[in-house]
Amino acid sequence: MPVPFANPLITRSLHTGSRRVNHLLVRVGYLAGLTLLMLFAMLGVGALSGPLDLNALAKAGSNLFVLIAYGQVIAVCLLAPIFMAGAIASEQSGQTYNILLTTPLSNLQVVLGSLFGRLFFVLALLFSGLPLFAVLLLFGGVPASAVFVAFAIAALTALAVGSVAVTLSVLRAGGRKAVFSFVIGTAGLLIAVYLLDLLVLRDGRTTTFLTPLHPILVLEASVRNANYAPPPPELLADRAGPVAFYLGRPFASFALISTGVSALLMGVCALGVRRIGQGVGGLGAVLPAPLQRLLRLNAERTRAPRAVSGNPIAWKEAHTRGKITAGILGRAAFLLLSAAGIAALLLAHHRGQLPALGTGFSTPAPQPVFTFANQAGTPAPAAAGASPAQQAATFHALLGAGLLLQLILITLIAVYMSAGCVSREREDGTLDILLTTPVTPRQYIWGKLRGLVRFLSVLLAAPVLTLAAASAYSAFTGATYTHAYAAAGGATGSVLAPLVPLWAPVLLAVLLIPFVAFAVAVGIFFSLRCRTVIGAVVATLGVVGAVGGLFSLCGVTTGSSLPVIGPVVASLSPFTATALAISPHRSVAGFAESAQSGAVSLVVAAAIALAVYAVAVQILIMVCTRDFDQTVRRLSGG
Repeated sequence: MPVPFANPLITRSLHTGSRRVNHLLVRVGYLAGLTLLMLFAMLGVGALSGPLDLNALAKAGSNLFVLIAYGQVIAVCLLAPIFMAGAIASEQSGQTYNILLTTPLSNLQVVLGSLFGRLFFVLALLFSGLPLFAVLLLFGGVPASAVFVAFAIAALTALAVGSVAVTLSVLRAGGRKAVFSFVIGTAGLLIAVYLLDLLVLRDGRTTTFLTPLHPILVLEASVRNANYAPPPPELLADRAGPVAFYLGRPFASFALISTGVSALLMGVCALGVRRIGQGVGGLGAVLPAPLQRLLRLNAERTRAPRAVSGNPIAWKEAHTRGKITAGILGRAAFLLLSAAGIAALLLAHHRGQLPALGTGFSTPAPQPVFTFANQAGTPAPAAAGASPAQQAATFHALLGAGLLLQLILITLIAVYMSAGCVSREREDGTLDILLTTPVTPRQYIWGKLRGLVRFLSVLLAAPVLTLAAASAYSAFTGATYTHAYAAAGGATGSVLAPLVPLWAPVLLAVLLIPFVAFAVAVGIFFSLRCRTVIGAVVATLGVVGAVGGLFSLCGVTTGSSLPVIGPVVASLSPFTATALAISPHRSVAGFAESAQSGAVSLVVAAAIALAVYAVAVQILIMVCTRDFDQTVRRLSGG
């Protein structure tokens, strides 16, 4: 029975999308993953074998809740824009958008129907895990209010991110590419802001002005407020009312900002949605005419013919991607920001201006900068600057954070480009044309892999050159630090270690390139088997994220504790391999006692990681090549 005043687009999404088998499988898989996490947590505290320790069970439940809550918000930031990408673009590609604009639906109904119809799947995915969160309450250590706050933050994040994605789809032609760029930019911004707050702005256990603008920081201030709490009311008494509300209530401020931004964007979309139906819109309709001519947005693009060398598919992927203005500026900005960041970090360390690390999550609050020399209260300055050991620790933390940000962005770009390399050609019909040429399936698949890795080589050079600059600075200036360690038998010792080893960039390059090639191979595998780009992106993100996350979690705990196995596990993920390259004395078990044996373990670990990813890539390419013809016919005929 139809509901009065219901939006037909939302009704269509609820009646069709919610009944699809693939959506059901995604929700079942999500719930199964949460269940496995809970079982592993219970096994870790011995809840399923032997006497039950209620304190350990409560601690495990609290840690598991925090892990899942953080993972939900991160997944929303990555997956919500992908599902929103087709909100308007799917209507255009299916030639149904013009028909939609002839219906009595208003502009606002079209926009809101597209937003909430697509948002339903994300919210259903989130709330499918709510019963499992209720079970965590039985463990203790997790208040019921924290569960609802975590779900509210995830839902508000999905609303804000989805609104931006729908806006990009409305205002630009080829909205899917714009949304993928938005996802990569959002991930980079969230990581950069979080690291800035964690390593630079925190001077105690209170929140900062960035907290209400970041969903992870809001979640941390709401769930883990024992270590990261808003300022007490007495410290905000002299602030203006809006400022005191903004700083003192991060969750409420985040909710107001998210809903306000979403409402504003939906209003803008409602005003411009009809212009797309009339053939007017996109970036060319917004920019002034002189700037359009400068960027050649509407001009016919001509160039001299170029000779194709080697594998034509590899040449195409390496030379024709990213030739638009936005792609060129994006790569240049990535390289320039990387160079500026490492230059500023090296200059600050050379001048001795790096402070001690912030309090982080659990360390005590730092001492005040000034101490009182007498009872009259005359301030006497404390020791200027941080000690050399503290400066080295800060340098390693900031360098590792910058490399982590670069690696995450490169991985996301590799996933999005590879996951759409075959699916997009199938959607626009160019794959059928390629099949009429003499190009064999092996040439096609290997060409995609080689071309995409070559295209990404410019971005891959950024973290390698960043670490090379740091190692060159350490070698030419003789920068060192004293590393204290605990030897066998309870004895302690210390060693003078270089700030960054000279071989660090070589190790990072050896471990980074195979992982990126593996991510590209996984993307090609799912791009060949999925009908749509969005499906291939989601599957690739799941596999690459699971592999990288699993090896990262294992490498963090085993890298500095197990002599041989630890470096091998840490080398399988470039996110933990950066720690091995930057400070092996801290990250490699036994390196401080014997640099020779530690270097041998690193060489063995790098060789094993290289072999593992080489075999994985070879297997994926062989499977794609073997089933290429059958898969293409099946998807084309379906």
